[in-house]
Order: sequence, then C-alpha cells, then structure tokens
Amino acid sequence: MDNYAVLAFLRALQQNNSKPWMDRHREEYRQAKSDFTALVTLLLPELQQFDQRLHGVSAAECLFRINKNDFSKKGEAPYKGHFGAGISPGGRHSPYANYVLVLEPNGKSRVGGGIRKPGKTQLDLIHEEIDYCPGELQGILREPAFYAAFGELRGEQRKSAPKGYDKSHPEIALLRYSGYQVLHYFTDEEVCSPDFIYRLPPLFRLLKPLHDFLNRSITEL
Repeated sequence: MDNYAVLAFLRALQQNNSKPWMDRHREEYRQAKSDFTALVTLLLPELQQFDQRLHGVSAAECLFRINKNDFSKKGEAPYKGHFGAGISPGGRHSPYANYVLVLEPNGKSRVGGGIRKPGKTQLDLIHEEIDYCPGELQGILREPAFYAAFGELRGEQRKSAPKGYDKSHPEIALLRYSGYQVLHYFTDEEVCSPDFIYRLPPLFRLLKPLHDFLNRSITEL
C-alpha cells in the first residue's frame, strides 16, 4: 500500500486524461487501484467495530469506478482524477449514509460522510425527521469534536422553504438543505505520512451519530 504512488499516478492521469494514455499506463492504474483497495480493506474492520451495519460489506462493493458516467460525451475527460469509496450497508450505491474516502492530489484527499444527493423520497423523510426531532441534528453537527473535524454541512441549499414547511420554522436552516454531507480534507503530505491510516477511524467514528440520524430517517424506504 503506497499512497505516494497512488497520488503520483492520479497527478499524471489528471494531466493526461485520455483513453490512449490510460491504455499505455494500464499496469500503473491497476497497481494504484490495488493500493487504494488495500487501504479500504484495512479500514473496514475498524469501521465495523462501531457500526454493526457494515458487517459483511466488502471493499469491492464500496469502490467507485474511475470512469466518468459521461464517458461518451465529446470533449469530456473520460476519467475521474481520484479514487473514491463509499462505505455503506449494501455498498457504494446504497440509499443509506456513506462513509466517504477519496484520494486526490493537490490537497483534495478527504474523508467524510452523510448523504450527498438524496432522492426525493429520502429527502422528504430526512426533512420529516428534522421536523419531528427539533434540535437533534443541529446538536450532532455542533458537537465540538465533530465541528472541529468537519465544519459546516456541504450540501446544496434551496433559497426558499421546502414544500410543506413555513419559512419561520425553527429548523428552517437545516430544512433548506437538499443534501447532508460533511468532509475533512488532507494535504498530500498528510496522505503520504505513515500515520495517515491511523487518523481515519477516529474521524469516521465521529460520523456515526450523523449516520444514525440519517439512516433512521429513511428506514421506511
């Protein structure tokens, strides 16, 4: 497992983002992907210690493809410039909250969690839970250790109150969000340091109350 080599490959990919280049560097890609997979594999047992819902989830189920979904669009770069994993019950495409791990050069590597783009039904249920349990989500987000690690929510916010809620609602600031995700960024030097892997489980553990709230909200799905 060599995070330095992973970032070096991704830097080169970002500078030469084309299928012919990838075809010529297929072996380096496989090695970088193997190193990233090894990192996720090592992390899974750590997460399973405090989140029982992750038992039985494999690294392969959590890895996102490096190919972009818009691969066929003329003029678009065909590959993402990062490796990413969404660790969740059922894997990366689960409707439940994801523990996110991304390695990306130039200080863009990150860990985080939540639900970045919930579907309409998911979002309606999350809004209902915020309405039914006033103050609970805000308390999770403002817990000192959590806030120090992740800061503010990064989801999109609508300009007006969602349908069915008055703009004077005491939780209107949270109800206006259309996604609920937080992130913590690392420098390239931090990613390549020997203690990087040991810094991740405590951050993921901080996310558990947020995930409990969001997953409880959407159990009706």
